[in-house]
Amino acid sequence: MTNLNELQTIVQSKKRFIDGYSKIILSFKPIQAYLLQQCLDEFKDLSLKEISALIQPSSSNSKIITLNTEDIRIPGAKIVYDLLYVVKHPLHPSKYILIHIEAQGEESYKYALPCRSLYYAYRLIAGQKNHSLGFQKSFYNDILDVRSFWIYLHHAKKKDNCLLEYVTHENQKMCNFCFDPRFYGMSKTHLLYPSIHSKEEQTLEEILNGPKNIMELLSILFLSNRGYDQIIQILERKYDILLSKEDKEEIKDMCTFGQGAYLAWTEYGMKQGRKQGRMEGRKSGELDTLVQNISLLLESGTISDIQQAFSILRVQKEMQSKVLKRLDLH
Repeated sequence: MTNLNELQTIVQSKKRFIDGYSKIILSFKPIQAYLLQQCLDEFKDLSLKEISALIQPSSSNSKIITLNTEDIRIPGAKIVYDLLYVVKHPLHPSKYILIHIEAQGEESYKYALPCRSLYYAYRLIAGQKNHSLGFQKSFYNDILDVRSFWIYLHHAKKKDNCLLEYVTHENQKMCNFCFDPRFYGMSKTHLLYPSIHSKEEQTLEEILNGPKNIMELLSILFLSNRGYDQIIQILERKYDILLSKEDKEEIKDMCTFGQGAYLAWTEYGMKQGRKQGRMEGRKSGELDTLVQNISLLLESGTISDIQQAFSILRVQKEMQSKVLKRLDLH
């Protein structure tokens, strides 16, 4: 219960709870291999084993060792990325692709996510100049392709299981000339919105016999109330994701987190619903009381004009229209 209580505390204080835990899960090479296979055309015809071998080929570690995630190149505009690594380009063996992963607990409504995700991707492109990983001087053809993935766990229901891709296209306005897409398609951004996955909704056998789906995999890893044994069965039997004994131990620890996350978000949603209901109830009660008081003033002859009542009672403009509608005076 400790993990659940910690998660609920973080959620209630409106902080992102997907931090070290999500990074550990997403750092497993077989899991990243499946993400690349399902989302990127360059990898769709390769096996998970082949893709895993391309991820940080100089490292034999079963987990990804992230590159420096702190970007302070622009004064006053520091960025800290969740996970950064390179994968060898399957179509151009001498080239690499820079992979960026962001796992977020709750989507912010202060901005549209495509704006932030594209800003991050462009920063990753701009930061390559005269960098050991990128290109030198004016050799812009050597820019590494950037593939950015944003995984959001708590979001509006209408986004459940949405996978959105943003790419650059060339629009041929005049003449017959065009550039090879590799010279302008270096950036692709993906937004993924997995939904809560409950064992009450689907049996293990139904999942094992159903089609493979990247959203299902993410939901089971992060938003499921299933136990360790079931998750391992799904990973191995359905998704061909094979983990070492040591990695399985870490997944076992993460399962407590996964169940806690699922329960915490469920509880969070219930609390938000109750809170919204109370707020709407209060507003409705305030309107009823206001209408009753204004009606009494008008009926008693104390005042003769509704605007006078608004002035005396200091009714805000947003409430005035509601009162007028209720009194059928609009």
